[in-house]
Amino acid sequence: MKKVFLTIAMVAFAFAANAQFVISGQLGFNTTGGNTHHEALAPVTTAFDVPDDKSMNFTFAPSIGYMLNDNMQVGLSLMYSMLSTTVYNTWVYPNNESWNLDKQSMFGVAPYFRYYFAEAGNFNFFCQAEIAFVAMPRAYYHYYDNSPAPLGYDNEGDGAMSATMLSLSITPGVNYKFSDNWSADCFIDLAGLAFAHTTVKNYIGDDLANTDVTNDFGLIANTSAQTLNAHLGNFRIGFNFHF
Repeated sequence: MKKVFLTIAMVAFAFAANAQFVISGQLGFNTTGGNTHHEALAPVTTAFDVPDDKSMNFTFAPSIGYMLNDNMQVGLSLMYSMLSTTVYNTWVYPNNESWNLDKQSMFGVAPYFRYYFAEAGNFNFFCQAEIAFVAMPRAYYHYYDNSPAPLGYDNEGDGAMSATMLSLSITPGVNYKFSDNWSADCFIDLAGLAFAHTTVKNYIGDDLANTDVTNDFGLIANTSAQTLNAHLGNFRIGFNFHF
């Protein structure tokens, strides 16, 4: 039995030693904010500051692939993003405070298969088939206003919509190799082929009001994915590390 385990371990080690893995991904963070100073003008007798609308956007999208041979690659991409926005209602200042906070998150997973079909110097041209599942849960909101009753409010809860999308896309692209360990991909979403099945659920309070199901098929890849902000645009660029 020990010989069997030793043989399996040696085979696994040899496989890993000769394997070529590719890791890539996207990490992004952006925040905005500030305040506006208002001078004392009648009927306001003192100067005051009002916060500017602020936002925070975080994206983490790692990907790992495995080269089956010189022409074929399989892999898995993951995605998480969160957008938080706060809008301040200036009309209640300086005596009161009022703002609306919204937080929206999104999750995605996409196994893929890539085939390299042509090479020109450091450029390698490919087509990538991808099955993606993206989920956008109901957003969180918090509305606050400390104006005297009956104008004031302090409400929080879930948003009015959730969405999921299942898509199949075939997208062309080009890979440029800087060195044995580093390369860059450019996807051209304008020239792809895609099918997407999108489900949007609309709520009134905690009750499900209706469900909208949409099927898209076309020669412009990732149309519905862009609707859910799963892609950055018609051209996507990413950097890869090979080991």
